[in-house]
Amino acid sequence: MALAASSTPPRIIVIIGGGYCGTMLAVNLLQHPPAAPTHLVLVERRDQLGCGVAFAPHAYPYLLNVPAARMSADPEDATQLVRFARRRLPRAHAHSFLPRQLYGEYLRERLRLARLAAADWIRLDSLRGEVSAVRPDSTSGRLCVTLEQRALLADQVVLACGYPVPAVPAYAADVLDHRAYVRDAYRDAAVAPSDRAVLLIGTGLTMVDVALAAVARNPDVHIFALSRHGLLPTAQTVAFDAVLEPEVDLRRRLARPTARQMLRAVRLLVQTVQQRGGDWREAITRVREVAPLLWQGMSEPERRRFLRHARIYWDIHRHRMPPVIARRLAALRQSGQLRVRAGSVVQLCADGERLVALWRRRGHLDLQELWVDRVIECSGVDHALASSADPLWRQLLDEGLASADATGLGVRTGPHGVLVDAQGQLATSLFYVGPMLRAQYWEATAVGELRLRVGELATVLATSLSAAMSPAAPARQRPAALDSHSPVCHAVLTDAVTARG
Repeated sequence: MALAASSTPPRIIVIIGGGYCGTMLAVNLLQHPPAAPTHLVLVERRDQLGCGVAFAPHAYPYLLNVPAARMSADPEDATQLVRFARRRLPRAHAHSFLPRQLYGEYLRERLRLARLAAADWIRLDSLRGEVSAVRPDSTSGRLCVTLEQRALLADQVVLACGYPVPAVPAYAADVLDHRAYVRDAYRDAAVAPSDRAVLLIGTGLTMVDVALAAVARNPDVHIFALSRHGLLPTAQTVAFDAVLEPEVDLRRRLARPTARQMLRAVRLLVQTVQQRGGDWREAITRVREVAPLLWQGMSEPERRRFLRHARIYWDIHRHRMPPVIARRLAALRQSGQLRVRAGSVVQLCADGERLVALWRRRGHLDLQELWVDRVIECSGVDHALASSADPLWRQLLDEGLASADATGLGVRTGPHGVLVDAQGQLATSLFYVGPMLRAQYWEATAVGELRLRVGELATVLATSLSAAMSPAAPARQRPAALDSHSPVCHAVLTDAVTARG
């Protein structure tokens, strides 16, 4: 029921980033709004909301790495995504690995429905553009968000962006502008039909995607994949029967864990599962459930030790590929079309239209040469926020409004994603939600964890805004929303928001 109209100005929350986290934060706030009049502003640099890097449309139909039953945006409705998918794919079911683009469409549908059903005292506008700065505004006491050539005043700002663009690797400094060097692995047509040999740097899930897309575009291409350990992600399974007792709790066994104890405990748990005829993935799932508490119980030296020695083994077992993808990849390796090696690139050099990669095999000193038609960076994201060249993060770090995690995993945050500044103080109105929460929770990159963090933050924001208003203050009716994700909406909304100051 709408509250009575009032001249009380709405409190403004600016959400920077319209991928999974930003979109679902807006959905949560629309569905469970503060009691106070609220204006949400969702800012996204891309053409569409709900996509981000992960769920953007591409010529190649990349698949989700998790079955549909575990990808619902609503933790209380596990079949929601499946029901949506069946409109397009009638045979979709709980164990289907759906196209990522379809998941982006699903998120936009959740936002559209939440917007239509929203209470009268909350409104959402979406803007397209690049945010370059967020600073305290001394005049109004709010935060000033610089969106290209305009400024938005906000009572609270949420950074819902993923990892920033990685820094340029030292080995690629001389070929950065060469047509054969590709930094964006998911760029359509990254591999040309005329390419005979391609080097993919990295052997994780990104490499798997790019390798299969390359073969689909050019069936005769030969692929060389290189990473420090040369390890590939393991395969998902459709389903398995649980064999562990519910009371198995690693938290009791590892009150103050070390990296060595963690590794030993996980191995023992896997052995226990397999001895009982179960699937080793159950052990990984059980560890994942308590990973945030275990991670927070580790000292910084032990965290570094874990990252140095055990991280790669956790990642390849935790971040898995769909069975059908695993079979295709195995066929490519068996035929010799895909070769995977452990080593590192030392230097990339131009040789006309081609590139020469000087690389060193793991454990060897001598250099080898590899001539290729294309080099594609597939090493994934850059967790080292302190070295990022992203304008927004550079401004926040340089001005001390945010601080990078000491282990290089992301940004320092306090409870519910509130940013920690350079002096170690908690911000009052500046939050982060996204994969860089890995610095605090370790497990913070998949929908299963992110939907939990998004829901927690939405509750905090709704509660804090409600408490900031006098209980007797009536909320005003929601004005007509600016529905366009366009420059016109940008200009009109900017003028309206700036006028509040």
